[in-house]
Amino acid sequence: MEECMRECMKKLALWFTNTFKPIMTHDELEPIMATLGFVGLPPSPSPPSSNGGAGVPWKEYVYSAGGWQRSKWIISSVETTTSPPKPRLPYPRIDGLHIYTYRAFIDAVNFYLDMSEISDLFHIRGMPLHREHDRNRKWRRMEEDESVFVYREGTLDQATYNLYHFDKNSSTNNSVFFLFLLKACEINANIEEWKTATATYSKETDGSIITEGACGYGDLHKTSFGKYSAGLSTILFNRGSTCGACYELRCVDHILWCLQGSPSIILTATDFCPPNYGLSADYGGWCNFPKEHFEMSEAAFAEIAASSADIVPVQYKRVRCQRSGGLRFTLSGNSHFFQVLITNVGLDGEVVAVKVKGSKTGWIPMARNWGQIWQCNINIKGQPISLEVTASSGRTLASYNVAPANWQFSQTFEGKQF
Repeated sequence: MEECMRECMKKLALWFTNTFKPIMTHDELEPIMATLGFVGLPPSPSPPSSNGGAGVPWKEYVYSAGGWQRSKWIISSVETTTSPPKPRLPYPRIDGLHIYTYRAFIDAVNFYLDMSEISDLFHIRGMPLHREHDRNRKWRRMEEDESVFVYREGTLDQATYNLYHFDKNSSTNNSVFFLFLLKACEINANIEEWKTATATYSKETDGSIITEGACGYGDLHKTSFGKYSAGLSTILFNRGSTCGACYELRCVDHILWCLQGSPSIILTATDFCPPNYGLSADYGGWCNFPKEHFEMSEAAFAEIAASSADIVPVQYKRVRCQRSGGLRFTLSGNSHFFQVLITNVGLDGEVVAVKVKGSKTGWIPMARNWGQIWQCNINIKGQPISLEVTASSGRTLASYNVAPANWQFSQTFEGKQF
């Protein structure tokens, strides 16, 4: 059981958005920081750890390019005598850190660069623990609850913890704040602004873009997506995490190709549109990073634009997924591991965490295999199965005893719906 739990644990890493690769050490980070105008200082002794454990050395970066305004810091700072933030991370490895440590680093970088979208430069993403490199490290859970994310002991200093940790139970005002924040998120989700992208279509005789796409859904007609499925470019696909998300799409700004009135359709993300760097991004390389592009079925494309069009400008936005019935769980695996494909997800359609429970086990976190296929190295044959699914909005839904004790691989069971 402990081995399965370890297999399902995940760590965080800092990713360079331009290459979509994780940055694991300062040797990889320092050249990137240099191009941004930062100079790395020699590693310094560790600051006090938030958990009282032994810390590790830290490496700090100083902004040397100039151009940032000290007045901005004086106005925004509570205490004008406080020095500006300094980007810093544990040394030598920077993978497997606490989310607060990454946030402090990114916020400090953006203090000087003042980018409107810092995620265009760096972003934080989860990844599985390495069987060899991470085996002998000391790990702590990201939170005291049953989070699947862990971080290296000694890599969260007390000052950063105090700055970013928000005790939701400390006061009534905090509860009111989180209720306000939740309502604000719901409002923003309903009034999300249109964004620009491009769209093409794939010529397939069955009217569906794929039957075995990168999300693992299999026959899209059987999963109810059918012709209203889409392949997403690298930046939208987000390494499979957006599988199942719903987008409203409409053709705009082209009088010859767009249908009159710019009608819109709802598509579900079901596949990855791979880049082709041998072709120009304006012709053939439509899915090259960082282009935002949708590859549609010919039937769906014909509902917003003329079929004679090659590539059309579109506007899109994330919308709530309207699904009929409950979540569907298709079971697979063998005596050594258990897998489940999750489809027909309502709400935002995007699954970010899954747990499984047998009648003889507690809740066991599962790891993403690919797309919306989740797995864990455990044998729970002969036990009724419960599954807990967390959507990207943070909502969690548990379907208890969704599969009876006599369940078989390849069977599909229907649970609750968000």
